[in-house]
Amino acid sequence: MSDRGLLTIDLTCPEGHVVGRLIRQIEHHPIEIDLPDTAREEWPRGGDTMFTYLTCHDCNRRIYGSTEAIQEKATWLSESESERQGRHSLRYLEDGLA
Repeated sequence: MSDRGLLTIDLTCPEGHVVGRLIRQIEHHPIEIDLPDTAREEWPRGGDTMFTYLTCHDCNRRIYGSTEAIQEKATWLSESESERQGRHSLRYLEDGLA
């Protein structure tokens, strides 16, 4: 996960570990999600309708965040003339959910 594009959002766990990165390489192209040991794919993925679920390999815990809130952050960064990189912190998934 070393690639930086026109838009980059680091998705982090509550401990601050980067678990994934959203990247837009070319203006007006879809945002892609870059995860360790996984091929980059278009985001939001099919299962990310309400929430985006990931796993923090450092904490060994499932995490999640509102897909809508992440999209709002991406829109804000896309429209910003001064900022193109950001972070979005996700929450730990409680046992028994999703």
